[in-house]
Amino acid sequence: MNVRRPSRFILFAAVLVAAALSGACRPQPPPAPPEPGIGDRYFPSLGNVGLDVQHVTLDLRADMEGETISGSASLSIVATQPLARFSLDFVGLTVQHVTIDGRPAAFEREAGELWITRRAPIPAGTNFRVRVDYAGAPGQAAPPGAFPFAQGWQFFDGGAFVASEPDGASRWFPANDHPTDKATYTLRITVPQAYVVAANGRLAEVTEDRRERTYVWEADDPLASYLVTVVVAELEGRESVMADGLPLRSYFPAGTDEAAIRPFAVIPDILAYYEAVFGDYPFETYGTVVVPVDLSFALETQTLTLYGRDFPGTESVIAHELAHEWFGNSVSVARWEDVWLSEGFATYASYLWYEQLTDRQHAADELHRLYRMLNESEVRLNLPIGDPGPERLFDRSVYVRGALTLEALRETVGDSVFFEILRTYADRYRHGNATTQDFVDVAEALSRRDLDAFFSDWLYEVEVPFVPGWGVEPGF
Repeated sequence: MNVRRPSRFILFAAVLVAAALSGACRPQPPPAPPEPGIGDRYFPSLGNVGLDVQHVTLDLRADMEGETISGSASLSIVATQPLARFSLDFVGLTVQHVTIDGRPAAFEREAGELWITRRAPIPAGTNFRVRVDYAGAPGQAAPPGAFPFAQGWQFFDGGAFVASEPDGASRWFPANDHPTDKATYTLRITVPQAYVVAANGRLAEVTEDRRERTYVWEADDPLASYLVTVVVAELEGRESVMADGLPLRSYFPAGTDEAAIRPFAVIPDILAYYEAVFGDYPFETYGTVVVPVDLSFALETQTLTLYGRDFPGTESVIAHELAHEWFGNSVSVARWEDVWLSEGFATYASYLWYEQLTDRQHAADELHRLYRMLNESEVRLNLPIGDPGPERLFDRSVYVRGALTLEALRETVGDSVFFEILRTYADRYRHGNATTQDFVDVAEALSRRDLDAFFSDWLYEVEVPFVPGWGVEPGF
């Protein structure tokens, strides 16, 4: 019988195993809390690493006289890394109580974040539930100069509405407030009997007693926090169904004249055209809501576009907002610096609808006229829209130069390839997020061209590129 001496490798391995076992027996320090913010340089504090929110239930009561809200936000979350302490974006209002999986949790507020601590760390991959009870007057924490459509929940004489782009969601509920963390939503809103509640998704239930009504809306498709909306007012609803079975529902102030409603009758036609151009409509329903107050803007809140009573009924605006359901809502920006992927695309889509009503030449002439007018006036498009800066996120250039970029791309690659690019991009990133580079990659793959110089000139140079045949001399 031969007895072999252990090799050096075996002895070394045994030492490693013993060391590992010894370390496993020692108390491990809790994981360090993640820094707030996911790394979006335009909004460094927005979003929270370590969290993947799956579903949000907002159970709120609106005090229309006192202009306050109260209730709870319950978030079903998957931990993407070990968590002992984590944060949600939340500004203003008063937090009363926080639980994790039904057990009280310690919390504190700091610099727009709600920090929550659990005694035992939450392992990566764990699905857990956070409930935050809170109350107060929403929208009080908006900084001076904030976009009018970024205030979150806003009361007005006779109602309330929610508009939160880009960072207003955290001003009315605790959220992982960045487009890269989409979730499904249940919106349970209780209001006095005289009011109607319209919100994202489908109306699942209405219950009432002698004084109040509770509306339950279910948004079953992934939804970015800034696109969540609630409208409370004296409203009248209208419902219809498209030929393909898609339900449409819209809400107008009670007593609205038919002439003010008539412009929205074009929605089924635009929607059917966009489906032919961009691919299947990405959500379970669509509609509009008009609030009985002047807004000075329209907003593409998902499945329920928000308009004010001052909306002039312009078909191009209806087409623009509807196009956002594909570009902005389904395919959302992965970084706010790429907002042209939302606003430029929606602007160009409104010109495609004009082309459908007239012909290719009329639409191209209109775009070229816009190109000439803006280049020859004091209001130039000299803003690099691929990186416009947080203060000019919604500058006119982002919209118009974004649309002209797509028109120039269409003329470069040809109609067949161009529309294949749009459909492929909308499908590949459906219900997700994309960057400018993602779109460039799709365009280059399908056109079989190197388009780096093209996109660099249109998106990142100060001067608007000169395009032969568009009627502007070089140097503009």
